[in-house]
Amino acid sequence: MASSDEQKVIAAGMNDNIEVISAFRRIPYGLISRELGEYSTEFLEDLAKIYKFYNIYRNGADFYAEGSNGDYVPSDLHYKMAASLIDKEARFLFSETPSIRVTRKEPNSPMSEDVSDNLDNINELVQTVLEQNNFSQEILRAAKDCFIGKRVAILVNFNEVDGITVTFIPSTNFLYEYDMSKKNLVKFVAFIIVKDSRRLSNKQIFEKRYDVEDGVVYLEENLYDGTGSLIEEVTSRQPVKFDRIPATVILNDGLLGDIDGESEIENLSEYEKMYSKLSNADIDSERKSMNAIKYTVDMDSKSTENLSTAPGAYWDLGSDQTLENPKAMVGSIESSMSYSTPLQTTLDRIKTTGYEQVDMPNITLQSMQGAITSGKALKAVYWPLIIRCKEKMKTWAPHLSYMVSLIIDGAMLYPDCAKGYVSNLPTEMLYQVEVEQNTPLPEDETEEKSIDISEVAAFLMSKKSYIQKWRGLSDDEVEEELNQIAYEKQLIEEAVFPGSSPSISTSVSGREVGGLYNNQNGIGVKTGDDDSFDGNNDTSDDTTGDQSSRTLGDKFHV
Repeated sequence: MASSDEQKVIAAGMNDNIEVISAFRRIPYGLISRELGEYSTEFLEDLAKIYKFYNIYRNGADFYAEGSNGDYVPSDLHYKMAASLIDKEARFLFSETPSIRVTRKEPNSPMSEDVSDNLDNINELVQTVLEQNNFSQEILRAAKDCFIGKRVAILVNFNEVDGITVTFIPSTNFLYEYDMSKKNLVKFVAFIIVKDSRRLSNKQIFEKRYDVEDGVVYLEENLYDGTGSLIEEVTSRQPVKFDRIPATVILNDGLLGDIDGESEIENLSEYEKMYSKLSNADIDSERKSMNAIKYTVDMDSKSTENLSTAPGAYWDLGSDQTLENPKAMVGSIESSMSYSTPLQTTLDRIKTTGYEQVDMPNITLQSMQGAITSGKALKAVYWPLIIRCKEKMKTWAPHLSYMVSLIIDGAMLYPDCAKGYVSNLPTEMLYQVEVEQNTPLPEDETEEKSIDISEVAAFLMSKKSYIQKWRGLSDDEVEEELNQIAYEKQLIEEAVFPGSSPSISTSVSGREVGGLYNNQNGIGVKTGDDDSFDGNNDTSDDTTGDQSSRTLGDKFHV
């Protein structure tokens, strides 16, 4: 007969097989085999590993408790250290949504008003599409799936009914092939479970298939049931307007030439397994030792039956009269728990090593009490994790830029799908996408603001840049703010030095704001009753000793 440990090993193996079988039932084997052919076996083996990683994330790593000799039930508490670390890493990376902004390809060249408006339309389109697709929440979930399942895909779809949709797909629901010479996708197949059911005949799986043939991208869409039988041909194979597949695959870590990625669960599971095993052994030991073992010596067995252990209980005991010289004795044996300190040291070492695998600082409120005095100190503690997230962003940023480029290009290729997001559709222009990670750490803003103010005073930073950085205003809002600052400064100077400054016009006409006009040469001030305006700094025509017009830079130094 198998021991309890052997039975657990057999049961764990059965559970693994159940997980693998259930994995294959989600996406019918026939569909996978049809797409991959002779490579389907390798993919299914990888798929089985990924589902084991998801099982560890959800339920914790399996461990085998020490034998109990049948006198108690061993503890079975899973600590889920790997899941906790992955959640923390994903939150640190994307709890603050990355800043995505589209800028000109040539930022230093002159920009016309049409180009500026077109750029504003593009940014409005991108931000609106991302907001309506709940991008902030989805990218956080996608990061967790990427860390667990080795990779994640982003699919951008255009539909006149649904508009522009951005979908993150876990590794268990898509297949792909790369052209390693060009490093781009030549095939991408996504399986989306539309309707889930235990009965395979009632299950519905939507297949979206892209492939490249002779430089042309083809799309095919079909609906299958859980057995892989075709229910409906949604879209017959046809070319699309894109010159590339509107999807991208993000790999987690990995080395050069690795097109599968790596799972962080695989690196953390062994530490979690040992941590849970020792912790449960400690629990069992405490359970067995917390109640002292009572013993009697040379006592009559009839008098020791059914002794009460309640507080204040009275025992009427008698010695064993069959013995010649009975030495009646009653006592108890209590555990010293002398192993507690070494065990705690071992558990801390295992936990710290697990944390180091993802560069996560192993800190608690007690350990950091009094140590954190500023944002810089906290940033120093999290510096290894910050560097790790910067490494992650070197992978994520290009794919997020590619996603944004698909949204922009697709809006111009399929204008009917994009007209619900912006009033004016974008037109073709050279652009670049900037993706910036936002670290969720408190910054010493007061010190940074002081530095920026000193740079503004030293003419190393413009007031416009300062306002955009700390207030997040658009170009038009910044221009309005600067005009208001200049107007208020002019009012103060007139009050202090009456008659020495030009009069202020309070009428608003065209782009006039409080006597300030915008022209191609600068910002000028309208003076007196003279309707003429000159935005240049030339004062050669000033015959009255007082300028009739001045640029804003002459008077207000903005």
